[in-house]
Amino acid sequence: MNRPQVMQWEQPAARLTASGRPERTSQQVFTSPGRMPANRAGIQAVILAAGRGSRLGAVISDEPKCLAKVGGRSLIDHQLKLLSDAGITRVAVTTGYRADQVANAVAGRATLFHNDAWARTEGLHSFYLCRNWITGPLLVLNCDVLLEPDALERLLDNGPNALVFDSSSGADAEEMAVEFDGEYLMAMSKNLPLNRTHGENVGVLYFDERAARLLLREAEAILKSGAAKARLPAAVQRVARYIPFRGTDVADLSWIEIDFPPIWTWLSIGFGHRFTTSTPSTISTVRRHEDDRDRWKRDDAKSK
Repeated sequence: MNRPQVMQWEQPAARLTASGRPERTSQQVFTSPGRMPANRAGIQAVILAAGRGSRLGAVISDEPKCLAKVGGRSLIDHQLKLLSDAGITRVAVTTGYRADQVANAVAGRATLFHNDAWARTEGLHSFYLCRNWITGPLLVLNCDVLLEPDALERLLDNGPNALVFDSSSGADAEEMAVEFDGEYLMAMSKNLPLNRTHGENVGVLYFDERAARLLLREAEAILKSGAAKARLPAAVQRVARYIPFRGTDVADLSWIEIDFPPIWTWLSIGFGHRFTTSTPSTISTVRRHEDDRDRWKRDDAKSK
C-alpha cells in the first residue's frame, strides 16, 4: 500500500531558536480546514484509562489514575463531560486497575472494555480491545489529560486525521514530541532530537473511519509482533505513512497532563475550573506547573 500523493512545497531551512528547537515560520502551517461529519453524534470516542497512575503515588492513594479528582470531579468525569458538551456521546472507556471502581464512576455513560493484562501492557493493547466496537470516525483520549473545551472544538472544526499538539512544549524527556514536514506528521517519540521537535503531543487524536480502521490494523500488527508494551503513537506513526496526518496547535489554550504529584496538587487547590469553561484563560499561569514538575523530578532523581 502506497502513501497517497500529497501536495508539497519548498520551505526555507528552519532556523533554530536559542534553545535549539526549529523556529516556527509563516511557511510552516500545522492546521488546515478539512471536513468533519455533519452530525457529531456519529463520532465515537475511546478514553484510555486502564493504568494505575503509579507516578502520582500517595496523592491518589490506591485509586485508579482516572479517578483522581480535580475541582471536586474525577478526571474521567471531566472527559465525559467534555465529550458530551461537544455532542459526542458514543464513548468507550478501557479499564484495568480497579476496574470495578471505574465502572461505578462511569455509571452507564460509556461502554467498558477491560484489559486484564493492564500491568503488563500499555495503551495500544487497551485500545485494540475496542476493535469490534469501533465503526466510524473516532477520537482517542488519554485519561490523564485535561484541556479547555475550545481545544477540542478546534480539533473537531479542523477536521479528522489530526492530533492536538502544543508548539510551545516538547523539550522535556517525559514529553511525547512530534515532528512535522510542512503540516504533515513525520515522527512522534519521547526520544525525538530537539532540533526536529515541533511540539508535544497532547494526547487527543481524531481519525476518520478509514484512518480508524487502518489504526486498528496497524495496532494488530504491532501487538502480534510481541510488542506488548507498545503505545498508541507507534500505530499512529504507521497510519501517517499512508494517510496525511496533521496537527492542531493549542499553544494558546490551556491544557495539562497530570503525571506527577506537583501537577495534581497544583490543580486540586483551585485551578481545575480552567478546564471546565470556555472562558479564555492565561496560558502563562497554566504553565507554572512545569517548574514544579521539573523540580520534583530533580529531587526524585537525587533520592534514588
